[in-house]
Amino acid sequence: MHKTRFLWVAVWVLASMLLTACGGGGGSAVSVAPSAPVPNTQSSTAALKRVAPMGVLIPLYGYPLVSSGSGATRTTAPNPAWTTVAANAALVPTVAVINPSNGPVACVTLPSATLSAFQQGIAQLHQAGVTVLGYVHTSYGQRDAALVQQDVQAYAQCYDVDGVFFDEVSNKASLAAYYAAAAATVRQDIAPTSGKSALVAINPGTYPDIAIANTADITVMHESADLNQPPVPSALSSYAPSKFAYLALGIGNLPQTQTATLTSLFQQGVGYVDLTDQGNGSDPWAALSTQYSSQIQVIQTLNQTLR
Repeated sequence: MHKTRFLWVAVWVLASMLLTACGGGGGSAVSVAPSAPVPNTQSSTAALKRVAPMGVLIPLYGYPLVSSGSGATRTTAPNPAWTTVAANAALVPTVAVINPSNGPVACVTLPSATLSAFQQGIAQLHQAGVTVLGYVHTSYGQRDAALVQQDVQAYAQCYDVDGVFFDEVSNKASLAAYYAAAAATVRQDIAPTSGKSALVAINPGTYPDIAIANTADITVMHESADLNQPPVPSALSSYAPSKFAYLALGIGNLPQTQTATLTSLFQQGVGYVDLTDQGNGSDPWAALSTQYSSQIQVIQTLNQTLR
């Protein structure tokens, strides 16, 4: 035991002498390699909350065509809102909701001018890579289920949509069967030309009961003229954040608040957004936000952090 200790002391002395000879001993400070930068755990954690890019869910309620002049000089052209959505679809996943007349117009053998215009507009959106949903209102579960089914079937037969956007959706669990049946009709009757499954979106405008949310692929959990971000209720903790959509309208200071709001929603994992400064008048979704292109740029930049 003592001999072993003596041997270790001798080794230590010899090592010290060698270090001194090499300039590493004496009063010289020991040189330490710089440590690696400490990762920003806050931003890393935020990035880990999502695995899929953020997309936009656009209520594209304007008519596909705009006209000018009258009589023999009357001309029509594509609605700039539709062409803008199509032009930006390659940058950010885009889901657009079309609404011919508070739902579909009649599906007849000889298409009306309105039906023809929407058919052509939808084809152009598809060509740009936009997912197109048809609008169906449900009057918070009070509309006759047969009429809801009729609207879904009209979209399936004549509009070549990729799914349905159910509006005025109740958030009450007691109506889960009503919405489950409506969603089943969509998935049974609509066969997107893309080969993908039909998409079901619902708009309760707030967090619904989990039984309602589970009927849909996308749930609009906020539709309001503010940028409030209420926390997800614990009862919805099992619902994927990527299936939530956030819509805000009538935001007057959007140029100043857009980037921060989108960044926060991105970090929370929200799947779809649309922030607009439009909102005056009876139909706040008749026109695109004046900040739409910049919104797309912000989302595109955020999505690039996932690569």
